[in-house]
Amino acid sequence: MGRGGLFINAGLLVLIGAGLLALAAATPWHTDANAYFTGLSAIRQRLYIDQISFDAASDAFHDLQRRYRTAKWLWADYGYVAVAWGVLAGLTALFRPDRAAPLSTRRWWVILGATSLGLVSLYVGLFAATLQPMMRQQIPEWADSAAIPIYAATSMMVFLSPVVLVFALAPLIFIRRPPAPLWTVGTGSGRVWVVSLIYLLPMAFSLVLITALAAGPGGWGISVAGGLLAWAMLNARALWLAPPLP
Repeated sequence: MGRGGLFINAGLLVLIGAGLLALAAATPWHTDANAYFTGLSAIRQRLYIDQISFDAASDAFHDLQRRYRTAKWLWADYGYVAVAWGVLAGLTALFRPDRAAPLSTRRWWVILGATSLGLVSLYVGLFAATLQPMMRQQIPEWADSAAIPIYAATSMMVFLSPVVLVFALAPLIFIRRPPAPLWTVGTGSGRVWVVSLIYLLPMAFSLVLITALAAGPGGWGISVAGGLLAWAMLNARALWLAPPLP
């Protein structure tokens, strides 16, 4: 797909996302707001006056949420995902203007930029996955603070970031030849199978980010991170499998 096609797809995704966000804005928070807030007041009374357990109050809160929720936040999350992927498609069009240009590259600044952007998107998406439900009042007011999941996300990124960067950038140090095509498959070569096996786990992790975590709070950042990291891992594999020079 050429530069024009990528820009068209980017624009369509942004338009779809904008439409979904407009639909979300027009959708009420609850199917019956009066009944919802009456139920919430009853839960508060049972918790603070009747002294039921926090677990029982939380179970009642989430049951109330399920009973009266609308598709508002589902539309919003899908809208954010569409806009985010539209922006990513636009950036791809800018950095790959030639239709004939290969998808794999050994330009270090492209690899470092895409991988770093993927890691930042993942971190921001994990933050949003914690904070957005709180802003949407989908978390009970007596629940634990956001400090624990934010600390867990930060700890994970501190460990994950250098590992991902090593996987993405290591072949630039050892391989000086132009990379193989991005989608190179095995031809019986043991080297192909060994390299593919090494990159199987990070590729699987990237695909999980794209598919399993896209439809939810923070999915706009997490899914884009999965796409960028999937490309970085495939590109690194293509670098390791660079064909010998004639």
